[in-house]
Amino acid sequence: MLSADDSKQEIAIAIWRAAIDLFGGDRTAADQWLQNEAIGLGWKRPIDVMQEDPQQVLDLITRIDRGVYT
Repeated sequence: MLSADDSKQEIAIAIWRAAIDLFGGDRTAADQWLQNEAIGLGWKRPIDVMQEDPQQVLDLITRIDRGVYT
């Protein structure tokens, strides 16, 4: 069974991979996106929102990937 810390780490890895995929494999662009405010997160940085609600960040990445930006 995964500990809470292991689970958080797995979610963080999933978000990082999803962000890289979103930017066509460009790790720098993914990192920049994670570090900058996002309108779809109420102008919060995805990296900060990940700590409280990682699913919200994954959902936003999915929406952006499908062309829904807000």
